[in-house]
Amino acid sequence: MAANVRITTELKNPSEMGMHFRLLCMTGPNKGKVYYLIGKRAVIGRGETADIQIVDTKISREHAELSFADKAYTITDLGASNGIIVSDSKVKQKKLSDGEKIVIGQTVFKYNVIEVTQSNEMVIAEANPDSAMAKDIKKGLKVKVPVKASKGEEEFKVEKVDVKGNNRTRNIVFGIIAVAMVFIMFGSDDKPAASKTPGTERKPGEEIFSETMTVKPSKDDSEVKKKLDALVQSGRREFSEGNYFRAMEDFRLALLLSPNNGQASFYQSKAKQRLDEEITANFEKGAQEQDAKKFQAAIVSFCSVAQLIKEYPDDERYKNAMVKLSAIESALGMEKGEIKCFEEKSTNPGN
Repeated sequence: MAANVRITTELKNPSEMGMHFRLLCMTGPNKGKVYYLIGKRAVIGRGETADIQIVDTKISREHAELSFADKAYTITDLGASNGIIVSDSKVKQKKLSDGEKIVIGQTVFKYNVIEVTQSNEMVIAEANPDSAMAKDIKKGLKVKVPVKASKGEEEFKVEKVDVKGNNRTRNIVFGIIAVAMVFIMFGSDDKPAASKTPGTERKPGEEIFSETMTVKPSKDDSEVKKKLDALVQSGRREFSEGNYFRAMEDFRLALLLSPNNGQASFYQSKAKQRLDEEITANFEKGAQEQDAKKFQAAIVSFCSVAQLIKEYPDDERYKNAMVKLSAIESALGMEKGEIKCFEEKSTNPGN
């Protein structure tokens, strides 16, 4: 794991020079963790061997793969039941771009590409021309000076400047640093102290989690509203047809877009209730039929349970149904696994 991903809870950008690829976990069980991708391949899943492990029943043991090529990471669905969503679209494979959101199970990641062309130590070196770092700068390195604004504001950057043999340019760089230092020291004191309500100050980076924890559509975002309406309508259709798992998935995706959507929340709860009722009824019926030696009817009932929750083989009800079917196989003198509740997919594409 350590060879592919570096895990931290530090939100500030890295200081080491070079390209950095980061996944910021915004929701779910791992909320607040930061994953730096440092290997050629990293696997996301709930299995213990996953590079990014997320304990979530909606996530497969090996759910998605991040692979590095052409100076970028590509995410690939590894055949997971619930798939992956990138920028509001379900995808099988996609080359990631800076700022995109990735939804896996109940977890939302934000993907960032960070280029560091000058470390913090080099900025300090400008203020101390006798240091070893300052001597390196004199050799003609191109620099970019990142200047942190006051708390809560975006940082701004000065374009690359060639400082080799150019005193005027060097003076410009020093001037910018001086102005920035004055701004940092005094800029945040422009407002009277009385305007700050005690206990409301945010810690650095806190706004990232408080404001972007879920994917929220803006009022003017017609595309997101259209997608939200389509998910709700699809979910209601699946619900009316008795496809409760599909309905629950549509409503789950709708709630990622709009966490306070009343229809999605109501129907998701109803779909789960109906699913639980149907599973219980089939299980009780199957048990009665098995006791009465009506094995063929019992097979149908227990297979109905398995088919309803086939995407969740770790569910105890699924396991119990399979145990019951195994017992029926023994009672009928059948081979283990001879009862098939699902159609086997053909490996021959011509079939």
